[in-house]
Amino acid sequence: MTEVPLNELEVGDLVRRLHRRDITAVALAEACLAASARVRNTINAHVALDEGKVLSEARALDEMREGGIIAGPLHGIPVAIKDNFWTRDYPTTACSMVLADAPAGIDATLVGRLRNAGAIIFGKTNMHEWAYGATNASSAFGPVHNPWNPDHIAGGSSGGSAAALAARVVPAALGSDTGGSVRIPAAACGVCGLKPTYGRLSRFGVLPLSFSLDVAGPMARSARDLGALLDVLSSEDSRDPTTRVDRRAAARSATTRLAVLRGEGVLCDEDVGHAFETALGVFREAGCIITDVEVPGLERGFGVWKVIMLAEASAWHARYLESHVASYGEDVRVQLQAGQHIAAVDYLKAQQFRTRLVGRFRELLEQHDAVCLPTLPIAAPAFGETDLVVGTRRISAQDAMTVMPWIANVTGLPAVSIPSGRNAAGLPVALTLMGRPFGEETILDIAETFQSVTDWHTLKPGMVA
Repeated sequence: MTEVPLNELEVGDLVRRLHRRDITAVALAEACLAASARVRNTINAHVALDEGKVLSEARALDEMREGGIIAGPLHGIPVAIKDNFWTRDYPTTACSMVLADAPAGIDATLVGRLRNAGAIIFGKTNMHEWAYGATNASSAFGPVHNPWNPDHIAGGSSGGSAAALAARVVPAALGSDTGGSVRIPAAACGVCGLKPTYGRLSRFGVLPLSFSLDVAGPMARSARDLGALLDVLSSEDSRDPTTRVDRRAAARSATTRLAVLRGEGVLCDEDVGHAFETALGVFREAGCIITDVEVPGLERGFGVWKVIMLAEASAWHARYLESHVASYGEDVRVQLQAGQHIAAVDYLKAQQFRTRLVGRFRELLEQHDAVCLPTLPIAAPAFGETDLVVGTRRISAQDAMTVMPWIANVTGLPAVSIPSGRNAAGLPVALTLMGRPFGEETILDIAETFQSVTDWHTLKPGMVA
């Protein structure tokens, strides 16, 4: 049997091999660096990666292990960091010319927790400028290309993290999510992404987009690995007052009950729809009870999310718009300038609608363990496809990528995206499981059930093979 290259193994497998001393952190780091070199010019996933730093950290961790010291549960695991997280040894630019000369700063809380757990910080990944877009086609460092087909987008805004995972450059990564920015590229690139409950993970040291919507989240190639990363990252943080200690979620029922979201606001093309119905069949065979549900007003919520995000983003960026307006990419600048014209009364009405929507989903989740829906209505579009037709509806590429992921941000609920098939062109498609507040473990357990009997999450792009 051919030995699987180290860079293609999942976090759990690597942790076991490192613990048994079957492999070294240096050997793993070298395999990941070699993988990065092979695809660097094709997918453009990293914007900063210091080979010397990576190998130096790996050698130090190997020496610690030889001395009987284990730094933590991720001892020797390379993790890539999205370029809007502060890192003490790399600049943090949000892939924008506004911060092009930003000096290296302190670590974001989550980056610090990774280091304390023994992880190797494997550079900074490309992203849609300021996390303000779902395509990752707009970045001061150029667009991210999809490893499954470089003529297609990787999704955004955490596109570099997802592409690096799919291309087997790293086994884990960090992203941020304001309207799907972890789950969108995860779905487009065929990997897994978790948007935690608002308040579960610290945002200290993460450059903001929309303060009442932003969350940080882990990305990996299996639901099980997401759970391992979540355990390391979860904490209360006095530097982020939105973090909460109380994480009690309602217990999972003896028989898993899934509410399948239908009706207004939920759409998909034929390939995505077929893959989604097939996935529901897998859940039924696993003993899940499936119930179709509709949420009144859901379609209106898409516009509500935009109002909140536009207003909050423009409020934070006001200082830079006054002094660096020409440094922004055109698409980001247009959105920030538009947000300056949102009236306070409209913002407050949007927040009032949001409160009602939160109530509807919480009522729904009192009767079900999770809500299930397609992550995206389409597979990743090609570069240059700005307008798409989904069913009978014409929609922009940006809206197509966010038309359903926004729900978890507006409601604050946890959501995980996992691969669930491929379209006719061989590009990945995915489904989402949304859970109760602080119910990440439940939705990850359900996702693991799906992945225990399917192999979509194990498939890799041709460029890896």
